[in-house]
Amino acid sequence: MKIYTKTGDKGSTSLVGGERTNKYDLRVWAYGSIDEANSSIGLARACMEDENLKGKLLKIQKTLFEVAAELASLGTKNYRSRIEEEDVVFLEDTIDELDRMRPVQNGFIVPGGTVESAHLDVARTDVRRAERYISELRNHYEVNDSLQKYVNRLSDAIYAVARYFDYKDILKKTEEKLTSLNSGEKIDCRGNPQKNLLTNTVLNRETAEYIAGKCIEKSYDIGVPMVICIVDFDGNVILLERMDNSLLISLKVAFKKAYTAAALKSPTGELYKALLPGGEFYGLNNDENIITFAGGFPLKIDGHIVGAIGVSGGTVDEDTSVSKYGVEVFEEVVKYGIKR
Repeated sequence: MKIYTKTGDKGSTSLVGGERTNKYDLRVWAYGSIDEANSSIGLARACMEDENLKGKLLKIQKTLFEVAAELASLGTKNYRSRIEEEDVVFLEDTIDELDRMRPVQNGFIVPGGTVESAHLDVARTDVRRAERYISELRNHYEVNDSLQKYVNRLSDAIYAVARYFDYKDILKKTEEKLTSLNSGEKIDCRGNPQKNLLTNTVLNRETAEYIAGKCIEKSYDIGVPMVICIVDFDGNVILLERMDNSLLISLKVAFKKAYTAAALKSPTGELYKALLPGGEFYGLNNDENIITFAGGFPLKIDGHIVGAIGVSGGTVDEDTSVSKYGVEVFEEVVKYGIKR
């Protein structure tokens, strides 16, 4: 059987059941847009490695054949509803699943973050166009409510999948950058054993206790009980000191401040914009140990980060004041040793 039939040479086409209509029929525009969306979804799926999402998109593509068939039978004796509420529920479950896997995004997203999301964004606009045609079809035909709900929900589902791929890409690039920073700044004992010995000698339990003691004195001066946490280069706790009557939650917050300052090589109070959508470290705020409250500072020797300090318990200014003082104490220890 030949692919071409010549029956459409004069601008007509067949609906489901064989009835002929013009190719500019609103029904043709509607199911034609669904066909375009299906093709774009297929292109995106062909670029993916995530088997779970590939499976979900394949299911959506098969359902779109049913959507198109239902649209192509509107107003004919062969019409029957094909889309049901369970199809809508599948899309809603997919959206909810993906929303739990990525941080909340506010504002408009510029398409083109990844190959997969770019193709999906094209599909999303095709679906939106189909939805507009379907809304107009309701003025002329009795359209299945579940079909209209499905198409409306479909654009949201495609958007959720696209943003998930953007998020995964940003997370991957950020992790690569952090790995590069870590390998670039870590002091190599083979290259300079004396410097590595200095690091281990200076930032140890004794030094951490000395710094914390000075920070506690500072906290008494301002009249606020604090929690002081000092971590090593890898974010492991060297010391976690809690003053009497300090807030219980400050135990977690102080550690997170120190960990974040060590992991991202920056004072925590300067990281807020970098963790927003489009920022250098966007996506890492999904890590429960990352925090952007001020009060965390890296500890450095000759420009190399060897650890960090985090302070919590007071206002932003109070936490910052005590943690900065801790940095100053550490720098004095590096230069002159612990003052007895």
